[in-house]
Amino acid sequence: MCGPIAAASVGWPKRGRGMIRALFLAVSLLATPLAAEDLVQREILQEKPLSCSADHVVIISRLVLKPGGRIPLHTHPGDEHGVISVGGPVILPNGKEVIFAPGTPVFFPEGQVHGGVTNSGEADLEVLTTHVLRKDAPFQTDVEN
Repeated sequence: MCGPIAAASVGWPKRGRGMIRALFLAVSLLATPLAAEDLVQREILQEKPLSCSADHVVIISRLVLKPGGRIPLHTHPGDEHGVISVGGPVILPNGKEVIFAPGTPVFFPEGQVHGGVTNSGEADLEVLTTHVLRKDAPFQTDVEN
């Protein structure tokens, strides 16, 4: 036998049984797969109006792509500029694995479909992004079925 039942059956003190239960719970939680939204995290660092246009907003964000996380194919209602701050291996939409090197700049003009990238490494990837968007439109539109 193993787990909390084994602790009770061998006469372990109550304190020992509690520790076994806590360990069993921790292992169970670690074995539970993360939800897709937990694998792609975006933190908005700053959001300000564009000084020369009342119709646009500038959003600076940190995007963290956890191991196994995938950014869906999507578009934005404006331009996206970014730089890879923490790189690593990724799988592109065509199935090819490449390395995103730290310091690599990225640019996607308004309406260009991009994303579809999966973190195939064992560590988080991080991208700092600046979006210049129409403020009356959603931040992102997914284009996958």
